[in-house]
Amino acid sequence: MTPGPVLLWVRHPPHATVHFSEGIRVAAMASALGTPVRLLFIADGVRALVEGQEPYRLGPPVDKSLRDIVTSERPALVHAPSLGGRGLGPENLSRGIPFRLVDDAEVADLLLESAQAVPL
Repeated sequence: MTPGPVLLWVRHPPHATVHFSEGIRVAAMASALGTPVRLLFIADGVRALVEGQEPYRLGPPVDKSLRDIVTSERPALVHAPSLGGRGLGPENLSRGIPFRLVDDAEVADLLLESAQAVPL
């Protein structure tokens, strides 16, 4: 049995710390080296995908940062309860980033299927 992908657990807002940018850098490097990577946006990490932010003031736009990591075949995984708990819905997320909503049970499955889980 081959190990599953590395699951990067994005749980911090995009501009408060370096967690998001460093996590994306790790994901891009792992992906470039052929390691399958999945990004799970949970807790305040869901804010990284909200439409209409001005991340270019602090770094490259989030959709450009995720371009080679998140695809329609490997969408960003967005924890639906975290999104709802912040008064947000799918309509608030960037249209340029493919995503799939996941619930608590799916998060548990993702953790079990992953070769490694890295909280960011």
